[in-house]
Amino acid sequence: MNRFEVYCIPNGIDTNIYQPLNRQLCRQKWGIPLDKKAILFGAANAIDYRKGHDLLQSSLARLPKFLKQDLMLLTLGSSSDAIAQGLDITAKGLGYIKNEQHKAEIYSAADLFLFPTRADNLPLMLQESMACGTPSVSFEVGGVPDLVRPGITGLLAQAENIDDFSVKIVELLKNDDFRHRLSHNCRNIALAEYRLEDQAQRYLQLYQQLLSG
Repeated sequence: MNRFEVYCIPNGIDTNIYQPLNRQLCRQKWGIPLDKKAILFGAANAIDYRKGHDLLQSSLARLPKFLKQDLMLLTLGSSSDAIAQGLDITAKGLGYIKNEQHKAEIYSAADLFLFPTRADNLPLMLQESMACGTPSVSFEVGGVPDLVRPGITGLLAQAENIDDFSVKIVELLKNDDFRHRLSHNCRNIALAEYRLEDQAQRYLQLYQQLLSG
């Protein structure tokens, strides 16, 4: 197949829905304390092996005790309550949420999105988180590095390396200024590269190019 030309057009998202919202108001609405650092994990099925819930649990267990005391773990998806079992971290299972506005509020309420996937292409939740200005920590697998760009939109750990994943979480949670810079980058890159309008325009340009060729 290498004789054929390859075109890469990333999926787009609605950046008018997924956008940074008032963090204080979002936290008040969803019962998230203002004095906690909120870390978010989500998947349609939160205990899907591919999404790495077990890797997340092991990584969080390795966090320093002083940091755990200041954290709240938010979980999205079916069976999300199971993620916090056995962890000495305050947690709030939000279940499966279909409403996109509600998801944007939760992303906006979080300080950090954790995505411990074992395999993924262009994960939608990473795009949504990015558009809401929430930096991410993930593993360097598949298409994840297209979205989680080290030092720009988040940090990457070595694939399935729970110690490295834990270190990256600590690095971002301890450095508010760094995290805020990443947040700003996340939104700007989402607007520049992942709008639905841009996806449609890229397909149109490709069709026109092929027809004229």
